[in-house]
Amino acid sequence: MDSKKLDAQSGHEFTLTAIIPALAGANLIYGVGMLDSALTWDYASAYLQNEFIDMVLRVVNGIQITDETLAMDVIREVGPAGEFITHEHTYKHFKKLSNPKLMDRSNRENWEAAGSRDIAELSYEKSLDVLKNYKPKPRAEKVQKELDGIYAEYTQVVAERKRKKAAA
Repeated sequence: MDSKKLDAQSGHEFTLTAIIPALAGANLIYGVGMLDSALTWDYASAYLQNEFIDMVLRVVNGIQITDETLAMDVIREVGPAGEFITHEHTYKHFKKLSNPKLMDRSNRENWEAAGSRDIAELSYEKSLDVLKNYKPKPRAEKVQKELDGIYAEYTQVVAERKRKKAAA
């Protein structure tokens, strides 16, 4: 991303950087949190881009078609010219397709009443909260043992290389 700060340009650049390879089948999204041609890393950009990644993955993974999501029983119940917005099924499922934590979907009046913060301000606020208050869940004992084993093997290899280099 070439943008120098978290702004519309950085959002656009990241979205293109993420969506095009994802649609082509790539299994890695590059550049999370990067700004200024990767010379700067920004925690708030990473926080916001995490939300973008959720949306990209939702597009790439498509809409799941099941009996529950098709809701043929609801279609029959509502009938021709009926409306689905107020139906219990709609309420139960609509947030599964998109439930952003940063993008503001309220009307202008509510947005202004909440302080008129833009997405960059909100991203900095939320990411600072994570940095200050996040408590990670401990790893499962089996996973931690495996990681400890990998690290022990790595340190052994490094020590062996240093010993060979010193002997040479």
